[in-house]
Amino acid sequence: MKKSILRFSIFSLLSVAVYAPFQAQESTTSPSFSLSEIPQVAVEARVSKPMPTKAMDGFTEVPQMPFSQEGKIGQLENIQTRALVVQRQIIGLTQYDLQSNAAIDDRLVGSGSAVSAGWNMSLETGSFPDRGTGYNFFDGEVWEEQPYERIESVRCGWPSIAHTGSGLELSITHPGIDTPFLMTSRAAGSGDAWSEMSIPMEGPSGVLWPRVATSGPDGNTIHVIGVSTPVANGGVLYEGQDGALMYYRSLDAGVTWEQSTFPALDTTNFVGFSGDTYAIHGRDGVVAFTVFNDLMDTFVMISEDNGDNWEYTPVIDFPVDNYVIDMGLPVDEGEDFDGDGIFQEYLNSDGAGDVHVDQNGLVHVVFGGMYYMDADTVDDNFSFFPGTNGLEYWNQSYGIDSSLTIAYAYDIDESGTLDLEDDIAAYFVNLAGIPSMGSNEAGDLFVTYSAIREDYTTGSQNYRHLYLVNSMDNGSTWNTEDACDLTPDLDFDGYESVFGSLAPDVVDHLEIIYQRDFEPGLHVRGDLDPVDLNDIVHLRVAVADLGDCSDIEFNDWVGVSEPFEDGEVMIYPNPASSSLDIVIDRPGTHSVRIVDFNGRTIRQWNTTSMVENVNVSDLSSGIYLVEISQGDVNTVVRLAVE
Repeated sequence: MKKSILRFSIFSLLSVAVYAPFQAQESTTSPSFSLSEIPQVAVEARVSKPMPTKAMDGFTEVPQMPFSQEGKIGQLENIQTRALVVQRQIIGLTQYDLQSNAAIDDRLVGSGSAVSAGWNMSLETGSFPDRGTGYNFFDGEVWEEQPYERIESVRCGWPSIAHTGSGLELSITHPGIDTPFLMTSRAAGSGDAWSEMSIPMEGPSGVLWPRVATSGPDGNTIHVIGVSTPVANGGVLYEGQDGALMYYRSLDAGVTWEQSTFPALDTTNFVGFSGDTYAIHGRDGVVAFTVFNDLMDTFVMISEDNGDNWEYTPVIDFPVDNYVIDMGLPVDEGEDFDGDGIFQEYLNSDGAGDVHVDQNGLVHVVFGGMYYMDADTVDDNFSFFPGTNGLEYWNQSYGIDSSLTIAYAYDIDESGTLDLEDDIAAYFVNLAGIPSMGSNEAGDLFVTYSAIREDYTTGSQNYRHLYLVNSMDNGSTWNTEDACDLTPDLDFDGYESVFGSLAPDVVDHLEIIYQRDFEPGLHVRGDLDPVDLNDIVHLRVAVADLGDCSDIEFNDWVGVSEPFEDGEVMIYPNPASSSLDIVIDRPGTHSVRIVDFNGRTIRQWNTTSMVENVNVSDLSSGIYLVEISQGDVNTVVRLAVE
């Protein structure tokens, strides 16, 4: 195995390469990294919070409280506004609700008749012993059955999904803090058994939080990046860095591998990198990855020869080089975001962004902005401002600190500021954050992101909805003011929509998955909410109809069977020990099926009763799913047997 396969040329920090054949048209707004022209929370609400210095790896988290909510499986809805029809379907469930610490992986790849989806999944209580990749496949007509088990043979997490030119679908995950990455693969959608291999690793004690891309003339080159296990996660320094950025490449669809680090990213310039704060994408011979930093430069690395050579391009020049927490940032060189008269807030990325190589080889970057400060120089930590609003766009024709604000959380009541509840659910990202980008053959660009809403609230926290913005001139202009709310929740069932992932290659439809639950925030990190069941939802949107998305008002599509409403199916008691009542508050005949977590049907019967008493004394202790079906719609309720 080669120790180093890369040669680097570093761009001057005073200039940035411009690729003339792909140079974007001049925008009506000159790109400049600033959030001053868009709605922000009121000055008095710009309160800083401690920034987590440890990224969650999924090996020590334990549920705080038992599961409480229900989920619906397989329900297909068509919702329409004017000419726009959005197909929406739940394709999976998970109670492990942390899909990423920051930037979302490619969790959905492919188009047309071959779309593969993956997500962090656990359906068992306790310490998530079954955690791994939840997987589903769309053949252009239907999704497969709801998965009950991970695709891997071992406990793992953080799947990054890709297709190769030879027809493989693959998932790269991390199975431990002291192990190499695991690749699971098979022929796309074949239903064959998954094969597994560890990606050969030299040097670090382990690698975490993978990201994968494929490229090359035959589409069979696999690129994987991640970071060596940080000290806080049980690792050690690697080549002097706490979280060194590692690179693995296979030129033959995963048969053999090469490993390297990047000289441009060594201790001379960076003290280390955080988990999930990076993204990678490739097309043909062009590969690019971006690292979205907080107190260091945000930058993009670009290779135009399939990973042989790389060029370093800064996107945001952090004013203090090699900054170490508690070193003390200058108090008169930043901005005064919180209005306290001290200019000590510094604007950078929020750690959550995406990078995309379009069909012409131009590299595009999108990320949330974030204000940081390090006022307390003895606490081993720094602060961020969760009320920061604004999603930024950059491409290779832009200079340093030059980006365009393309989206933000809207001032719906037109008060001049964002009027939010005092408690903002802790994702540690922008109020319009966690973006994902795709493009089509015409060069049109599409970005999904999760934005907070002034008008949807629990009374203590505001909900986030999944939005879409697009550019039909390769990034020059965007429909910022007419962004499409893909999850409007007009009946106000109380849905939180986060971690959207858009399939990078757009053909006729946008293929999107996201995580949906009934409570803002997470239980694994941040808010530490009680455990509940989260839906993994697929959205399918026709590109041709996006012009009809402004002022969106969704209605049920005529002809679809009446879906189950929340509260129509209840189970008492739950957990149960000897017997239980299934309450079905809707007329007609229903099929009832009890399924264990190996996917085996334990019992199945039909009933017209509103209250069905069921003896479960002969069932082994554990977790089961109770599926209630009527016609072609169904709902699933989780059952615990003691």
